[in-house]
Amino acid sequence: MTIFRNIGIKLATVVTATGLAAGTAFAATGVQVNVTLPDSVSVGYTTLGSGQYTITEYPVGASAWSTLVFRNDDGETAAVVTALRSADRADDSKTEVILSPDNEGILHLDKMFIEGQITGYKFVDTK
Repeated sequence: MTIFRNIGIKLATVVTATGLAAGTAFAATGVQVNVTLPDSVSVGYTTLGSGQYTITEYPVGASAWSTLVFRNDDGETAAVVTALRSADRADDSKTEVILSPDNEGILHLDKMFIEGQITGYKFVDTK
């Protein structure tokens, strides 16, 4: 019985330490921008209505991938999507989102560029 109790205590310690480390890793945020979407836009598996959103980047370690969280005016999470940092932009003059329609006329969030950064974000295609 004592052996199981000791294993339980060690396991609880490892789980707690892992949770704290993961919490610290996810606490590091990248850029945060405000965008206004003129129409409904599909991003990831979600459709965002027209309006203002705050987008916060959470880099995924040292990789080129990031998780982007879209929050509406009320601060509620509207979408969580994955994007790939890509170096396909020549100028870094302004913040903009690039929308592209599919064959059915539905707008999809394709790319996003941030003022002052030479790389942009390419959103995972879920069409």
